[in-house]
Amino acid sequence: MIRPFDWRDLLLLHRVRKQGICLDAQMGFTRGPNMLWNALLEIVPTGRNVCTLVYRPHAKHESAAIGQISHHPGDPHARVSFVGPARTLSSPNSIYLLEALVEAAGMSGAHHLIAEVKEESRAFESLRRAGFSIFARQRIWRLNGDFHAETDRFVDAWRSIQESDHSAVRTLYHNLVPPLVQHIEPPPSNQRGCMVYWDQSELMGHIQVSTGPLGTWAQPLLHPAVEETEALLMAAFRQTGADGLVPLSVCVRSYHGWMNAILERIGFDMWQDQAVMVKHLAATVRKPALAHLRPMEGTRPEPTAPIVRIEESQTGNKVHESP
Repeated sequence: MIRPFDWRDLLLLHRVRKQGICLDAQMGFTRGPNMLWNALLEIVPTGRNVCTLVYRPHAKHESAAIGQISHHPGDPHARVSFVGPARTLSSPNSIYLLEALVEAAGMSGAHHLIAEVKEESRAFESLRRAGFSIFARQRIWRLNGDFHAETDRFVDAWRSIQESDHSAVRTLYHNLVPPLVQHIEPPPSNQRGCMVYWDQSELMGHIQVSTGPLGTWAQPLLHPAVEETEALLMAAFRQTGADGLVPLSVCVRSYHGWMNAILERIGFDMWQDQAVMVKHLAATVRKPALAHLRPMEGTRPEPTAPIVRIEESQTGNKVHESP
């Protein structure tokens, strides 16, 4: 039986809170799977929709489980934030909980449900059985100390994003991100923690930084034509204060793979490779676009046969044939 979370499940929630798996990388590296807090958000009105489902199996030898998704109203995608205990995803019955989470995401208005997971894990296979497919891969890098190099070359090169930058950010996004990923994830928004780098009159970089009790998360979007990328990245981390909030985790998508060697030279350690998986909740419906024919102004129909006009004159009736 699968049903929404209620107060009767607090004991189960407390028991599995440290036994689960977080399938939202940004949340996992900054705040961790705060199951109790997120479940209580369903009761208190907030700007985020959180849905927590409880799986109570009929067989006594099976364990109860909890699954949770989060969705910001208006976003086209929701995320699987937690499934616990983690061994649930090793069970054939995990398909029932995952399908219920998919249905809940669709009811909240999301078009896609995203889960980020290690490709060699059992959770990956369970997600595949539930209809999730890979649309990107990413590598997580972590910095627990200081950078290997110091530079003041790009001091104050970055600034906080403004509303006037939105169009340029979208252009950078469309130029660098593959169409398959664009179909799933929208361009970066003008949100708090985002910074931009302009090289004269052209936007060349965007970075999103978020912090939490477990560390800092950064996801850069840089044009490959940027010079002195190492110094530029270090300047971005220092301007946002991310370098002082360790560990610092940087997410590099597969289409940004050229940045991996740069982060390694700076002093980052490769931490984890993940598959970014998606379950489509809506299908595109194509319809013909109907439009009125454009009128032919300033034209008159041409006759296809002679017009015969009969006129009556003072001298009698005459027949005139006009061409």
